[in-house]
Amino acid sequence: MEAKKQRPEQEYLELKKAYEKNRIMMGEDHPDTHACLDRLAEYYDRIGDYDEAIELEEELLSKRNALYGQDSEVSGDTYLRLASFYAHRREYPMAVRLGKHALTQRIEMLGDSDPKTLKAAGRLANLYASAGMTEDAIKLGDAVLRKREKTLGEKHHSSIVSRDNLGSYYADAGDYTKAIQYGKEALRRFHEIQDEPEAILKCANRLAGYYNALKQYDDAIAVEREVLSQMRELQGENHPDTITVLNNLALFYGRAHDANRAVMYGVEAFEKCRNYYGDDHMETWKTRRNLSQYYAKAGKYALAAKLDRQNYEFAAKNYGELAPETIAAELDLANDLAGNGELKNAIKAGESAVTHLRESVGFTDPSTLKAVTALAGFYMEDGNTAEAVSLYRYVYEKRCEAGQALEKETLRVACELTELYVRTGKIEEALDLGNRILDPVRLAYGKVNPMTTNLVNNLKDALREYDRTEKEKKSNG
Repeated sequence: MEAKKQRPEQEYLELKKAYEKNRIMMGEDHPDTHACLDRLAEYYDRIGDYDEAIELEEELLSKRNALYGQDSEVSGDTYLRLASFYAHRREYPMAVRLGKHALTQRIEMLGDSDPKTLKAAGRLANLYASAGMTEDAIKLGDAVLRKREKTLGEKHHSSIVSRDNLGSYYADAGDYTKAIQYGKEALRRFHEIQDEPEAILKCANRLAGYYNALKQYDDAIAVEREVLSQMRELQGENHPDTITVLNNLALFYGRAHDANRAVMYGVEAFEKCRNYYGDDHMETWKTRRNLSQYYAKAGKYALAAKLDRQNYEFAAKNYGELAPETIAAELDLANDLAGNGELKNAIKAGESAVTHLRESVGFTDPSTLKAVTALAGFYMEDGNTAEAVSLYRYVYEKRCEAGQALEKETLRVACELTELYVRTGKIEEALDLGNRILDPVRLAYGKVNPMTTNLVNNLKDALREYDRTEKEKKSNG
């Protein structure tokens, strides 16, 4: 029977207990006591409390420097660990500076080809990648790979890890073809030497991500399903890594237009997330928002809207009403209410989102105009054509003023406006706008696209109505 996985607070209590036990039995400055503090700092880092992690590790660095000297191996390891914590807090200049210090120290003490030096170089390459310094990451990562393969052999664990990491740096640089090349070869070599499962799963998970980036969803799903099977066996059903893989699979199926399977994996990920982290946790919120989108893609708008409300409440509480996360949740709610046929409620949520966007980013920001366009659509579905015309016209004019008259979104709004002009009997406006945008729409969407054919039909209807009206005028004249 599978052992019950620890919740985060249980893990914290056990780490504190181990530290107190070693401190009493071994003393404050014993290596085992310091190792307990390292694990506690790593725990803080893992749960996102980077301030605590950094404070604890800096205290440890000060103690180790005093006890062993700044150039000691244990201090070097502490510099590297501290650098990773700063990177996680997105203080990349400090992270890179600490990583460079550790590498320089290792080179001076051990030379540039010692395994410990190459470990520090590999860590620095990772820091470069985190900081967006992809060229530096690739250059250093390639050097580490070549030295490790030369000194350790191509099939040594560390050499294969370097190959896998180099693939991830190419992915960061947007070269997913090369990333797949390095990732596939690394995975093959991991399997060949029957390496530790954790390394194999990490490599495979990255590879699935590269396939996803290239929209090769079948390959991404095939790799990730294998990862999930092994992750369940290795880490257990409710481990955070298993939850991450479930979320990935849901994402890949969603992008492959298999909404039902996306929902299936999304529901499992959400339930496990709630059980592990609790309802009021960032990871649960992210997973819940993803699930609401899968429900919407599957046409289950009532279920999506229910989750949207919870997402909005969480975001408003944690970020504030004008935060992008909160407004995005409000827009999701409006769209899903409309999908469920609750148009009055959709309009209410849409108007609130537009108001918040205008307060936070301004009246003519692209995100505001996009929200106004959606609101116009709700009004149109609800039969309030006058309000829909007003909003569509406003968006069209503002986008044209911004020099976006020929962009596809602007043309789409103009097509909707033309149709509404026809519906409301504004025939001259329909003919004027429709004829102005006809050629640009054909160019942007193609002649046989539904957008183009619908515009042509609206123009035909408008022209027939115009001819009928003119005949009536003549006969009455």
